[in-house]
Amino acid sequence: MALTNAWLRAERLRSQLLDGRRRAPLDVVTRLGAVQAQNATASRWAIGVRASGATSADVEHLFESGVAVRSWTMRGTLHVVRADDLHWMLSLTSGRQRASAAREAVQRGISEADFDRAASSIAEHVAEHGPATRIEALEALERAGIDVGNERGYRFLRDAAFRGFVAWGPNRGKQPQLVALRTDPGIDRDEALGRFITRYVIGHGPATVRDFAWWSGLTLTDARRAREVAAADVEGVDLDGAEYLVAPGRAEADIRSRASGVHLAPAWDEYVLGYGDRAPVLPPVHALKVSPTGNGVFLPVIVANGRVAGTWRHVVERGVLTAATEPFEALTASQLRGFEKATVGFGRFLGTTAS
Repeated sequence: MALTNAWLRAERLRSQLLDGRRRAPLDVVTRLGAVQAQNATASRWAIGVRASGATSADVEHLFESGVAVRSWTMRGTLHVVRADDLHWMLSLTSGRQRASAAREAVQRGISEADFDRAASSIAEHVAEHGPATRIEALEALERAGIDVGNERGYRFLRDAAFRGFVAWGPNRGKQPQLVALRTDPGIDRDEALGRFITRYVIGHGPATVRDFAWWSGLTLTDARRAREVAAADVEGVDLDGAEYLVAPGRAEADIRSRASGVHLAPAWDEYVLGYGDRAPVLPPVHALKVSPTGNGVFLPVIVANGRVAGTWRHVVERGVLTAATEPFEALTASQLRGFEKATVGFGRFLGTTAS
């Protein structure tokens, strides 16, 4: 029997930990390698939905304890990563990110010397005074005589993070704080490439080298080199004439496996955005329903039996959670029961009751 997309979806649910098992939030971050996080609230649920029984406070503890941070890890986009993974990831991705940011910075009159001075000022302020909110960091730049107007301040903060000087840590009230990062000796580039693709495949497989290149923001040349370096740590399987990479031992997984269950994934979830080719789980005909503007905004999705079956939304009023579906097609009675059960789990995560 040949491998099918049904098998692929079952394997991705397993690798992405969307199996309803109880596990620690740090295990989720470690497994996925990086969790997309331009929306902090959505990223916390992305971890929570994979750590059955965890609460929002449990996820916040990752940042309070310093074991995880939120930073512009790749593609110019914020991700949650283990703090001890950040430096080696940035050693591969920061160069392209900084080069892309520099091109747009020219339009605002920002020079490389400006970036150097601002990054040093931010790092010094956080090292001397401790974690700083965005406002406090920008005020520190202004005291140093650095113009933060015209969105320059945001770019200075992001550049300091690209360099591995700071990252977003725990909140103070509702405001995230920049924290200083420990100096890291770094690892060999090939070792970092091999580690990167191995972590990606374990947490996202089955996936192609092109999927990894898109996710990581690396060039296809670097992605292919990573595949070579990690030859002993990932396995290749053929699906419709293309090589898909899987974790060791998964090439012998039961090809009759089928995805099951209903999951409420947040906006920008890795199950959708973790791949350059999303067609196996999100039919192209429905793509604009998940990303209506087509400019990088992605809605929360209902995952039913491994497929994206629609979008969902919620409100919390007086401690009561109400969720609503916008399915692509009518949900079955079983899927509706699954949606209700998943809503209860989401409410428990938030510390509310579901209506």
